[in-house]
Amino acid sequence: YVYDSVGILDHSTENYIIETNRELYEKTGTQIVWATVNDLEDMDINTYATALFDEWDIGGSQYDNGLLVLIVPEEGEIWIEVGYGLEGILPDSRVKRIIENNILPYFSQGDYNAGVLSGYEEILNYVESEYNVEISSRGGGYYPSNGKEIVARGPNIFVIIGVIVFFIIDFTFFRGWLTYSLLRNLGRGGHRGGGGSSGGSKGGG
Repeated sequence: YVYDSVGILDHSTENYIIETNRELYEKTGTQIVWATVNDLEDMDINTYATALFDEWDIGGSQYDNGLLVLIVPEEGEIWIEVGYGLEGILPDSRVKRIIENNILPYFSQGDYNAGVLSGYEEILNYVESEYNVEISSRGGGYYPSNGKEIVARGPNIFVIIGVIVFFIIDFTFFRGWLTYSLLRNLGRGGHRGGGGSSGGSKGGG
């Protein structure tokens, strides 16, 4: 489940991925493999990832519900190869968002362990939901060596309490005026969005 030929991941990260993958495979047959290489041997990353995916038979030929995340730190590239069995829950657009929102922000800071764990947890969320299973070895979120939680599964309880307190104060003392003003201002706001990749990232299905 982990092939780190570059040596960018620590043992706790590798062990966590291996442990959760074993349980995931037992319950769903899904395999999520992470690989790092120093160079692509004169191939583009898509071709290399596809060849590796097929050679390792990730997810098996019967259901083809495997996923490979290939990282090439020296060339600043990452590719996620998705088997046909998982394309329904992990289409190209979603894979690209996982790379750009969950992985690259940590990689840009040189924290490969945090980026890998953040992306892995996001992928696990979709797989758990699709197969209606819960991977007990995940716990309530994973803490890498820096002590910062990568994923908080479920809403933050302090945020919920804060929202409740806000409504109580607003409707008790201001008759809902603060809430009304907030909603009115939000209604006047526009929407701005942008797409694209950064840091040499690529996403594939």
